[in-house]
Amino acid sequence: MSKEANKIVKVHEVSATTSSNLSTYIDRTVKKLKFSISTIKISKDLSEAILTTLILLVLGLLLIIGNLSNNLNQQTSLIKQFYTNTESTVDYQQHVILSDYIKIIGNIVLTENSQAKPEKSAMIRAMTQATLQELDPERRRYVVMFLYDVNLLKTSSKNQLPLLFGASITDAKLQDLDLRYANFQSADLTGADLRGTDLRGANLENAILKHACYNNLTLFNQGFAPIPVGMKEVLNSRECFSTRSR
Repeated sequence: MSKEANKIVKVHEVSATTSSNLSTYIDRTVKKLKFSISTIKISKDLSEAILTTLILLVLGLLLIIGNLSNNLNQQTSLIKQFYTNTESTVDYQQHVILSDYIKIIGNIVLTENSQAKPEKSAMIRAMTQATLQELDPERRRYVVMFLYDVNLLKTSSKNQLPLLFGASITDAKLQDLDLRYANFQSADLTGADLRGTDLRGANLENAILKHACYNNLTLFNQGFAPIPVGMKEVLNSRECFSTRSR
């Protein structure tokens, strides 16, 4: 056999071998695909079970979140109720403090000339300053009105300290009151509302009046300059409140 013929035979053999290998590869690939397909079918069955499980888990989670939300709302309601009760308690306590103060001081005033005695004067001053410290701005107004009406707030003897000397009357709502000749010497009137208040003849020596508000109806002693002592002229209560909250 010639060399060319021998080469042709070998080529045919190689081709046949290659064809056989390719056929075997294809068979294996088909089998793998079939197996993969059957596996996919099983996975679909499993996926349905997994999906059902996930749905149940989500529903359970939603129920848990709902319960947590309800508990949170209940806790929020309880907190609001607590603060409401607390505010009511504080309001009641301040009402009691004011009532007791007026009763005690009223009894002292009714005793003839008792307030003129040094020991009585000192006791009234101490009680007044302690009471003012405990009260809110609205009730501080009532204390000042009461003291003025029973003639304890007017200029005192030179031998005695003024009743409100060093007292805290901060943020007190004293608007539209007649406080002529009242003695506020060295009193702290920071942020007090003095709109429309008559302060003619009042003693404001060394009084702290920073951020106290007034308007064009407020009456001062002739020559008194409110701005240099830190007072603010306002048009309404809202402006006065914003001034006092600074």
